[in-house]
Amino acid sequence: MKIFEGKRFFIYGDGISARAAYRAIAKNGGKAKIYTDRCGLFDTPPDRPYDGAVVSPGIKPTHNVYKFCAERNIRAFGEAEIGFSLAKCRSVGVTGTNGKTTTTRLIADMIGGTACGNIGYPVTAAADKERTALVCELSSFQLYNSVVTPDVAVIVNVAEDHLDWHGSAEEYYRCKCNIAANMAGGFLVIGDDVPIGALGSLRTKAEIIRCSADGAANCGAYVRDGYFWFDGKRVSPVDYLRLQGRHNLKNALCAVAAAKCMGADNDRILMALSSATLSPHRLENAGSALGKRWIDDSKSTNVSSCLAAVEATTGSLCLIVGGRDKGLDYKTLFCALDESRIESVVAMGESAQLIRDGAAKSKCGIRVTVVDGLSDAVKAAAKSAADTVLLSPACASFDEFTDYKARGEKFRAEVKALESK
Repeated sequence: MKIFEGKRFFIYGDGISARAAYRAIAKNGGKAKIYTDRCGLFDTPPDRPYDGAVVSPGIKPTHNVYKFCAERNIRAFGEAEIGFSLAKCRSVGVTGTNGKTTTTRLIADMIGGTACGNIGYPVTAAADKERTALVCELSSFQLYNSVVTPDVAVIVNVAEDHLDWHGSAEEYYRCKCNIAANMAGGFLVIGDDVPIGALGSLRTKAEIIRCSADGAANCGAYVRDGYFWFDGKRVSPVDYLRLQGRHNLKNALCAVAAAKCMGADNDRILMALSSATLSPHRLENAGSALGKRWIDDSKSTNVSSCLAAVEATTGSLCLIVGGRDKGLDYKTLFCALDESRIESVVAMGESAQLIRDGAAKSKCGIRVTVVDGLSDAVKAAAKSAADTVLLSPACASFDEFTDYKARGEKFRAEVKALESK
């Protein structure tokens, strides 16, 4: 008997994950229909018995679909939960505020598995084909109400993000901790930058593996004497890691720990480290117009990832930030920036004034120029005296673009236009 035989669901949302959930339910004996907002209004499903509702991860908890489900005692969950229930192999779940994609891809290469989830390949689609291992990137949206049971869970790091969606930092942290809440055993790898305060809601039966990039003796995975170590044994020289920046060192350490928990051998881990590449629009060279180096870090959508990008660069910087606000505190950004390196900041989009207010509250001496959108931001940055222009927005892209990829491509096109002049 198929797992969903005789069961009925409705699916809310019409994106990649919604369509993948529909196919998975139908293939495994169930019935489902997709609904989505019409002209911004809730499209109410027929009022009949349902065995569950699959709600797309982009839909906020305040949406009427959740009220509809609560009033009828219908359990709402996400596509990722279906994927884990259908998986016929071992799995790794990866979450964090930043570095999820890098860590997910590293682990997949280290263990010979398939990277899926929030990277754009639905968990259900991967589970239908993969027989070796799934490595699932899971966002806080996906973890909001889904039961996932990886053999190894990874929390790479945690910093405040998506407060406009979750409503509070505590709720955001709860969702991150939910990656390990239903594990009956296995391992939970916790990265260097996961503050104790973010783990207040953590309840898990998994064995916890702590990571330390500074060689802390009480950690199961660490960096010391130029090597990655796990369980007291050397794994690989650090200088085999192709990715630059201390943040990527920490990502790689989490990946090494997860891979060793999954039984990976050191040779395969070394090969993965030495062949790793950055995700698109993550600290990519975008050109050298007007004697400046232009860097595309459009994938940066929060303050902590922006600061990591600044740390990974050298020389004087003109920093382009802004977009759709996510409820973050921009004062913390300016308090953390090195004034001796930041020649200027260009604030763009819907959050531009909030960013300038954050700079004023920090009482820093960094000059902030406010512009409407990305094209104007590039023009303003072109006039700066900085060696490098870094697009690292610390905001969502949805005020002007469909996603961070479209924002990054537009930035690169603008730089190319400058080069041709």
